[in-house]
This record gives sequence, C-alpha cells and structure tokens, in this order.
Amino acid sequence: MRQVKALLIALLGVSSLLSAGASADYADAVRAAEAGERYQGAAAHPSDPWEAMNRRIFSFNETVDTYTLKPAAKVYRRAVPRFIRRPVGSFFENLRDFRSGVNNILQWRWRDAGHNLGRFGLNTTLGVGGFFDVATSVELTKRDSDFGITLARWGVPEGPYLMLPGLGPSTLRDTPAMYPDYYLSPSRHIDHTMTAWTYRGVFLLDVRARVLDFEDAISGDRYAFLRDFYLQSRRTAAGQSSADDDFEFGEDMDDWDDDDW
Repeated sequence: MRQVKALLIALLGVSSLLSAGASADYADAVRAAEAGERYQGAAAHPSDPWEAMNRRIFSFNETVDTYTLKPAAKVYRRAVPRFIRRPVGSFFENLRDFRSGVNNILQWRWRDAGHNLGRFGLNTTLGVGGFFDVATSVELTKRDSDFGITLARWGVPEGPYLMLPGLGPSTLRDTPAMYPDYYLSPSRHIDHTMTAWTYRGVFLLDVRARVLDFEDAISGDRYAFLRDFYLQSRRTAAGQSSADDDFEFGEDMDDWDDDDW
C-alpha cells in the first residue's frame, strides 16, 4: 500500500517542521474520506496561498485525466494480463531504486542508499533487467527518495504549494527539483524519439493503472484531500528519522585493533 500511495503522489502529483494546523487538516481529510463525507479543509491553508489558481489547474488536470489517462489505464488493465503488468511495474520500480540511491547518498543516508543501490544491482542482474523483484526476497527494502527530499534535508524551505499542469501536486521547492531527477531517468538519455515516447507512455499507463483502486477511497473535496496528503507525505519523507541508519566515516576506527583483522 505504501508503494501505491507513493505512485499516487507521483501521478497526481518539505520544511523539516510540520505545523500542527496542517497535520490536523490532513487527519480531518482522512477521516472525512473514510466516512464518505465532504472535506472542505481550512478556510485559508497556510501552505496554499495560491489556492484559487491551483484549483483551476487541478480542474484542468482532472478533465484531461478523465478523458485520456484514466480510460487508457482501464483498457490497459483489461487487455494486459497481470503476469505481464507486474514485471513491467517492477522494471520501473527498479529504475526508481537507482534514483533513490543517488539521492540518499546526497542526504548522507548511507544504509538507505545501500538498500536502494543493492536492490538496483541485484534486480538488474538476477532480476533480468529489473523485470523481477529478487531483492525483496533477500530483505533489501525500498527506501524511496528524490531530489526534492534531498533539498529538504539540506534545509531548503518548502515554499507554497503548487498544482502543476499535467504533473500534479508540488511545492516551490519540489518543482525545480524535478529536473535533476529527470536527468537520472533513462528517457532523458534515449536518443531514439519513438523509443523515448514509448517508454514514457508505458510508464504513465503502468502508474495510472496501479492507482485505479486506491483513488476510489477518495471522496469529498479531492483537491483538499490530495493537497494535504501530498504535503503530509513529503514532510514525513523529508523528516523521517534515520539516526540509527546514518554514520560518519571512520567513527568505529578507534574501536579496532590488530586482533580485529
């Protein structure tokens, strides 16, 4: 389910301190969705000063999705058997592991980076190019990250919430961070135009198809729910404790002696 939620953010879509007001908004949005009630959100959300503009862009995105991506995703699920869709999804997740590994290195999260790059190496080789998830069976867990989270760990302020045309939820910090992540994407380095567009098209279909079931749980004010969900998830990812996973180079050197070799 965590992977599905992350995919929802990527499709429809971090100060290090989470305000109590935004946290309450998110909790209220979740409760309203579970109860099938309409969620209005705060009258003036502190992170969404451009709400009027964002809602118009959100409406545009919803219209485009309703008449293009969503129907295509439904056809994809009906026409392509699960035993084929699953390896396709694993392939894209494997590439995501590489991006996450690079960003975890930049964040000094060494164990997280080891998990991601270990998964990428194992699944790329034994998993036949990433079509099969071998790494999970040896308990190498996913530690998703991106350059927006890297900037948050470096202390860059979150900035106002933004709804981007065709891209979905973002913030003033996350928006420019998309380019470094895009540079790590294989589509950026594919010279053959048709191949590059095919790659992007299949990726979008795979992502959209995998969130079809989850989006049915969203009711009421979809804009407010997705905004609060996005902000809460990004802040959690940026501030998740990893003190037990991180280390300084050479910190254990003083404990070694000749008998350890």
